[in-house]
Amino acid sequence: MKHIQVTDQKRLQQLSYTGVTEGKLQSIYNHRDVLQPLVKGIVEDLYKEILSIPTLRKLIEEHSTLQQLKKTQITYLRECFNGIIDDAYIQKRYNIGKVHSEIGLDLKWYLATYTKYIEIIHKHISSVLPNETINILLAIHALFSFDMQLTIEAYEMAEIEKAAHPLRYELHKLQQVNGFTEQDLQHLDQFSGYISFRVEAIMDAFRQSFSQRFWEDYSYSFFEREKFFNYVKNFLLQFFQEKIYYEMEAYFRIIRDWSRLIIDQKYHESFFHITTESICEAIKKVFLTKEYLHDPYVVQYIHSFERFSKFTLAIMQEIIRPYLFLRDFDFLDIYAYEISTIDFGRITWIDEKTKRLLHTMGIKEEHPIGRRCYELFHQRTVPCSGCPALEEKTEPMLATFENENGPHYYKVRLLPQNKIFELSRALLVIQDVTKEAKVMFDTLERLLQLAEYRDDDTKNHVHRIGILSSMLARLAGCDEQFVANIQVAAKFHDIGKVGIPDYILNKPGKLTKEEWESMKTHVLIGHQILANLDLPVIQMAANIAQTHHEWWNGQGYPNGLKGEEIPLEGRIVAIVDVFDALLSKRIYKDAFPPEKVKEILLDGRGKQFDPKLIDLFLTMWNDFLETREQLS
Repeated sequence: MKHIQVTDQKRLQQLSYTGVTEGKLQSIYNHRDVLQPLVKGIVEDLYKEILSIPTLRKLIEEHSTLQQLKKTQITYLRECFNGIIDDAYIQKRYNIGKVHSEIGLDLKWYLATYTKYIEIIHKHISSVLPNETINILLAIHALFSFDMQLTIEAYEMAEIEKAAHPLRYELHKLQQVNGFTEQDLQHLDQFSGYISFRVEAIMDAFRQSFSQRFWEDYSYSFFEREKFFNYVKNFLLQFFQEKIYYEMEAYFRIIRDWSRLIIDQKYHESFFHITTESICEAIKKVFLTKEYLHDPYVVQYIHSFERFSKFTLAIMQEIIRPYLFLRDFDFLDIYAYEISTIDFGRITWIDEKTKRLLHTMGIKEEHPIGRRCYELFHQRTVPCSGCPALEEKTEPMLATFENENGPHYYKVRLLPQNKIFELSRALLVIQDVTKEAKVMFDTLERLLQLAEYRDDDTKNHVHRIGILSSMLARLAGCDEQFVANIQVAAKFHDIGKVGIPDYILNKPGKLTKEEWESMKTHVLIGHQILANLDLPVIQMAANIAQTHHEWWNGQGYPNGLKGEEIPLEGRIVAIVDVFDALLSKRIYKDAFPPEKVKEILLDGRGKQFDPKLIDLFLTMWNDFLETREQLS
């Protein structure tokens, strides 16, 4: 008897690669009468292990029942212990992997289950077939390896499908949550002719139901009644005749258009709830009559339509939820606009507050919809680096706008969205932090002035460090936002010196070991001053304060960071800080000649300094030297 009854050559090759042979299956087949009675005990032990893992227990509760899963596993293990593989066996394994992928069971847990299976099977088999345990386990392990390949293949296909049709995938998940099934879709399909045939009767019932519900809370002044009723009638006809319910992406676009009416505050959300409820009630009035009671499927059709209606409202709720949040928190100093992530940066919606904000910033744009956000807000020709929508960053991007009153500071952040919404649009919020930022900068500037006053040699040094750091950042290929930030942030690299005693700062001779250890604490003091201030440019300053004395080879302080563990801004300032300090006269030394400074920097390549940055710096040596002389 052949134990491998597979027709597909590809599958036969897979069986061979995983070590599944006629001989191994024969060893299982020979002992099937002993193995089959062990199945229930093995499955019981397996699920004791699975239920001890909270995440897996939650998945079971959400998608199945323990009894059903045990039943499935018993069937599977019995098929394994039969010692026969055919085309049906392979298809069943593939389908199980596909289902597990759809419900969100992580592949690593699926594979871990096989490992646990082997341990449990070994325990059970060794007690009844001690002499054959190894041979049977080797056969089962090969069989499980083949099954794992099928599972991985199913997962990969599911991922490809998800990537190719992301909206369909997200809508399918929402369907499941709302109890709308494939069977419901089939019911709608079978019922579609009934709707078209009785559309006039449905519309009469709809008019009556809608008017009764709507009249209680609304006036009819904000929409044309007959135009609306004609729209509903045409929608029902076209929706069922053209089977739009099978084209979920198309239907999603319709719902998104409806949602826009709510977002733009032309209609209230309850208007659509009333419309949906009235359609459901009208269909019931028309079809739950003696004329149709002989048809056993009519009630099923109506229930399917109700579930579809619930699913429709759920999609709408998902789309409008973030906008309702903005509306509810209108008292906050927050502005919002929406951009397309497909046609990146194109503005698709903008709130009234943001229109006013643009006006106060001197941007007299009458029709911002359709413009690129980076062109409109930032006067850029390409998208902003660090944009939350591009990088999915949770921390805000700091934007600065200039007008006749000087700079204004805004935090731009991505408002967390649901998955359906994220597929095509991103909702960005702008928070005005001008006052907050100015208070921060004023406070820091005063501290910086205090540090300069106490250490007179650094007075012009900090200004030069800002300019020179921005030059090296641009030379290193950093974006303009980084360049602008480091020009400001680098100035605060030695702000921690406000915490160092005067006698150490201004000592003309060499510092003692204790004095040097005290001096080294200025990097930690500077970081503590800056780290808790919630602006990206100040966060960069905190990084610089803490890391500009770290060395590329790990011999620096305070943390002995090495190589690219040191943030780029710290590596940049480390070079220009030494460059400027060596060229400057200090209380404890004279200024070094430029050629000597160049020699010292080159000697520090790969030791104290990032070798790539040093190479760039020395390539443009004359430019840096000339700029420094001009600034001095």
